[in-house]
Amino acid sequence: MAYARSVTAAALVALAVGRAGWAASGCEEARGQTGLAVVSREDGLAIAAVDAGSAAARTGLRAGDGVVQANGTLLRACADWQRALREARKDRKALLVLARRGDAEVLGALAADTWTRAVATVSTLPPEPPSVRELVERPPPPLPADARVTLDGVVRALGALAPADRPPASLDAYRRDLLRVHREVETLARRGAVRTDVVEGLRTILRYHDAAEVAWDAEAALRERTRRPRHVPTAEAEPAPYFSDSEAAAVIEQFPFLRAAVAREPASGVVTGESSGSWRPVQARRLLWEHARDETGRLDAWLAAPGR
Repeated sequence: MAYARSVTAAALVALAVGRAGWAASGCEEARGQTGLAVVSREDGLAIAAVDAGSAAARTGLRAGDGVVQANGTLLRACADWQRALREARKDRKALLVLARRGDAEVLGALAADTWTRAVATVSTLPPEPPSVRELVERPPPPLPADARVTLDGVVRALGALAPADRPPASLDAYRRDLLRVHREVETLARRGAVRTDVVEGLRTILRYHDAAEVAWDAEAALRERTRRPRHVPTAEAEPAPYFSDSEAAAVIEQFPFLRAAVAREPASGVVTGESSGSWRPVQARRLLWEHARDETGRLDAWLAAPGR
């Protein structure tokens, strides 16, 4: 297959994640309160939508403006946008957005009371694709210079991480194989062997598997707490606790289809503090693997198409 043939970023992202034009996590973070959504482009972030009647609509920001900075955070990816909004929302502080429109700079200020409001959004854009970018601070190191890595091999390795007919035997084995594929992808990136948009497509699929590792970790912790022997499987419906600032919560938030695996949301009280929620990690892991297989198959078929 002629994988080296040029492809457009938009086409690859549409196939890699199944939704055109949405390449990273956090693009619609807090949109229900700000009325603002961003999108990732080759030259950085841009405003994708400003909802009518929202806090953002009164700032002068427009769809198409390039987004440079939010409060003290320089924006290079949707994960940066997400982090900036979460920090502002957590501290209930105003959000200052520095945008670029042509040669001019535009400053949009959303007041602190933005976080106490909610607006109804009518979006013409698809919802953001699932991602756990915030769980991966830095990519793993590439393999040694003499390691043989090909795009064909990486796509096959993605398919072999959790095949439907032969799921991984153990969490340790899965972690080892997952890390290997991560390193192979970073090796392709470091060597410039494939386009950066192809690398981002591979990384996007890997995030499904990163999230499945989080779910498996939660199931392993549940098994340890209940002293269940290794040979006794955990039922898919068995719940495990999680808190709002946990990796499990981040995964659930980023993958909308995982709402099906949530039994109870975490809750906060003035006297008791936060009480845990519960989710079904075995079910979550299965759902994540199913989506990962679908996206890997979609990407592989696209790359194998005539003319690629």
